[in-house]
Amino acid sequence: MGAWIAARCHASAVASLPGQIHAIRGSNGWFPALVPAASAQRVRGTLCELELAPGELSLLDRYEGAEYRRAALPVRLGNGARVAAQVYLWRISLPVHARPIAGGDYLAWLEESRLSAFTTLRGGA
Repeated sequence: MGAWIAARCHASAVASLPGQIHAIRGSNGWFPALVPAASAQRVRGTLCELELAPGELSLLDRYEGAEYRRAALPVRLGNGARVAAQVYLWRISLPVHARPIAGGDYLAWLEESRLSAFTTLRGGA
């Protein structure tokens, strides 16, 4: 899915929003679960501007699955500007084995933990 998104990405920027990020172990690696929070905690990530053909947003929704819901939320860019973005929020109870990610940066957590992101490819490749 990363390659699919990259092929449609015009621009990207560092961004953050209020919330908590948790890591959940899947069959082929870890995936993030973004949970809204009213606290000062922030989740850091990358905002991608995508050029999608008609129907492709629904493909992305299906890929994310029933555990997520897409919502329009304000995010803060690295330069301090605020913009509206489509964000996938975790919509069901977190599994008991979900790991909260201190610092709010899922990709940095993967790297520091030396763990692999979830993939739909067999063998985690």
